[in-house]
Amino acid sequence: MQFEESANGSEVEVSAGEEFDVSLPETPTAGYRWFLKRAVGAECAPLESSHGGTGKIGGAGTHLWRFRAPASGTCSIVLEYRRSWESGSEPTRTFTLQVRVRSSASLLPRTA
Repeated sequence: MQFEESANGSEVEVSAGEEFDVSLPETPTAGYRWFLKRAVGAECAPLESSHGGTGKIGGAGTHLWRFRAPASGTCSIVLEYRRSWESGSEPTRTFTLQVRVRSSASLLPRTA
């Protein structure tokens, strides 16, 4: 499952044990990158991140994070878009995703 910039500010639901991605556009050649400010709650374990882009000056790219939802519960992912040397100032943009992780037991059909 992948969430993009259109999911900013929303609440999503994933299954326990599932991996999911957050993919956001960035312009790293101009110094702007997304930084993981926090992933609050053990229910959202960050696994890896990668950058992809054109490499041309001012060219756009994409930053991809992979998370795992090991257990049921809720967590909050907050990412900030800024230049690394401007870490003391307000970010240009912020991306927030509330994640509800449902247990795999809740997916089983109920019997009468």
